[in-house]
This record gives sequence, C-alpha cells and structure tokens, in this order.
Amino acid sequence: MELQKLVSMVLPFLMIMYIPKANAQTSDDAKNLLHQIFNASAYNKAVRPIYEQTMTTNVSIEFYLTSILDFDSQKEKLTTSGFLIISWNDYYLQWTPATYGNLTSVFIPQDNVWKPDISLQNGVSELKGLGSSSLFVYVLSDGALTWYPVGIFESTCGIDITYFPFDIQTCTLTFTAWSYTKTEVRVMVGKKGIILDEYEENSEWSIVDTSVDTLEQYTDAAVVFSIKLKRKPLFVLLNVILPVIMLSLLNVCIFVLPAESGEKASFSVTVFLALAVFLTMVTATLPQNSEKISLLGIYLVIIAGFSTVIVILTLFILRLNFRNVDEDPIPPCLIQLQVIVEKVRCRKCNKLRPAIMSETEVHNFDPGYTVYTQDATSAVSQSNPTTPHKSKITWNHICNALDFIFFWIFLIATFITTVAIFSICS
Repeated sequence: MELQKLVSMVLPFLMIMYIPKANAQTSDDAKNLLHQIFNASAYNKAVRPIYEQTMTTNVSIEFYLTSILDFDSQKEKLTTSGFLIISWNDYYLQWTPATYGNLTSVFIPQDNVWKPDISLQNGVSELKGLGSSSLFVYVLSDGALTWYPVGIFESTCGIDITYFPFDIQTCTLTFTAWSYTKTEVRVMVGKKGIILDEYEENSEWSIVDTSVDTLEQYTDAAVVFSIKLKRKPLFVLLNVILPVIMLSLLNVCIFVLPAESGEKASFSVTVFLALAVFLTMVTATLPQNSEKISLLGIYLVIIAGFSTVIVILTLFILRLNFRNVDEDPIPPCLIQLQVIVEKVRCRKCNKLRPAIMSETEVHNFDPGYTVYTQDATSAVSQSNPTTPHKSKITWNHICNALDFIFFWIFLIATFITTVAIFSICS
C-alpha cells in the first residue's frame, strides 16, 4: 500500500517533468542541428540531393496565382503575380528529431541548400532564377523541402483577335529546370496545379478555366500552367462599337438631307473622317503582327467603304441637282425610275402623279414633262378642257428619287452587315 501511495505521488511529478523535456525545442537545438548539417556533415549545395547520383530527383510544382496585373495585346505579354510551391526531397537534410529536442522542422536560407534552378521558359524579360536571397526553404526532418518563390511573372502569350472584343485567350506559363536534363531532375505537377484561393479579379479579364500539364521535351521536362482568359467587352462596347453603329446610321441619313441645304457634302465627309478615326483607335489596340484579322476591323472597313461610296454618290447627286432640264434633258430611264419611286412611296394627294410608261412612250417622251394617268387626265380636262395641264419633272425630283433608293439600299446593307458580324463575334 505504501509503495502504491508513493508511486501515485511521484508519477504526476515525473509526468510534469517529462512533458516539458519532450517538447523542448531551444535555439541551441536548432544551432546544433545546423552545425551538424553544414559543418560536421560538410553539406554541399552543389551536389544533387540524392545518394545515387544516377537516379532522378523529382520536383513537384504548384502555382498560387494572386492576380493578373496586365495583359498587353499589342506586345502579346501577360503579367501575373503569385508564387510557386516547389517541393523535393534532400537525402542530406535528414535528422532524428529526438536528438535535437524533438525539432521536426527548420527554415534555411534558400542560398544555403541545393534547389532546382527553376525558371520561366517563355518569359519576356531576361532569363533568371526564381526567388531571392531573403527567402527561406522549409525543411522537415525526413528531408522533405518546400520552397515558396514569389514574384511577378511576365510571359509571352499569342493573341487571337478574330472575335475581339468578345475574344477568349489561352496563355501559358512554362517552368523548367534549366540546367538539368530530365534524367537528372524531373519536373512534375503538384497536387493542386493552379491555386486561386486568394485570386483578385481583374477589371478587364476574367478567368474562364485553368489547367496544368507536364511537357516532355527532348532533353528536359517542364510544367505548363494554362490560363484561359475572357475579355470583358463593356468598355469597348460603350466607347467603340456603339459610336460606330451610331455613325453608320448617320452615314445612311445623309440621303435624308435635302440637296438644297448645302450641307450634304460636308456632312458625308465628316462622317467618313469620324469612322476613319475609330478604325485607327481599334487598330492601335490590336497586335500589329497578328496573322488573323479582327471581325470588328473588317466591320469598320466595310462601314468605311460604305461611307466612301456614299460620299461619291452624294457628290454625284449634288451635281445632278444643279442641272437645267432645258439644257440637260432627263434620260427616260431616270424618269421611269422616278415614276417607280413615286409609286413605291404611295403618295396619294391632290397632286398629279405620273403613270408608268411603256417602252414606246419612254422613247417618245418629252423629258421636261410628266405623263398622267387616265383618271388624272380626265380630271384636268373637266376643270380646264381647253388648257392642257403639265407637271414638269426637274432634276431635283430625280435627285430625291435617287436619295430614296440609296437610303434604303445602304440602310439594309448596314443592318445586315452589323447583325452578321456581331452575331459571329458573340
């Protein structure tokens, strides 16, 4: 009984004394561990961290993406920020935790240990290693190392501008161990690939999808992180596309403006110059060396072509408007055209309207006067049977008829072009 009582009194005391001793991890333990690794064991960071140097060192990479800083379409350059999670095993960085106060992990400056010379293969700037001397490597007692090099990555990204501004681009970041072959250092994909836990949304681009894959090249291996980006088109819609559509409508409205106003030619030229300015603006935002053509650029060229034709037709109509019927008789074909336009416009008023003439009547017709329908002729005869009434067709009437025809032709053509282009883009 006394022995049991003694044990019951001493055992709690021993447990209290044992627990702090078991968990003690002092700075001296860390110093002794590092001294043992780098001095007593003569650790050499130039030696690949594997006992059998003929074997391959496996390195896994994950990419923690935090933001997309910029996507320069002209330079075809993607700028991202984030850090890599690079893991591998070092045979020479192993120890028994119980020997060093149960110390299971330490942080060692990255320049003091061997690390794979991972670099961005498709980088824009000069080729350089990851990380800096201020970063540390996290080391576990079993020799597992984890490195977190942070930085801003500038990578090339080919642009497909066909459906601009409703385009989707796929950009890649390719990381490889530059100095080693794949038989020495094999770069592999980590468990999570691309991590977006703390990603900050970009104002111009949104991430549609991400993927990661291993690229087996001839002498080395690489990890390719792919980011599929979709452009947010609201800015281009409000500042480029909508003004261009409005200008295309103004372009057609030139034929509504009367020739007598004196502003028809200047208005048409002004609209053409405005379209040229917008074409220049869109061209400035697109890559100059692109092998494909933007549908928006094609649309602007078509609308500018319409505007060019409209300017030419406007000048032609203005020249016809100032002709004199007595000096320049109206050709019968234009008279017939004016008659058809009057029929289409369905003007039912007290004014006399010409009838559609036969081929013989067109050849024998006096270009300065109209022909009447049977009802209109009888009405004139009853009102004044002795004085024939003549309604003179002038070049101004012909110009109005041409304006009416061209207005509908270009309005329909502009509508079809706009719907066709933007239905394909979207």
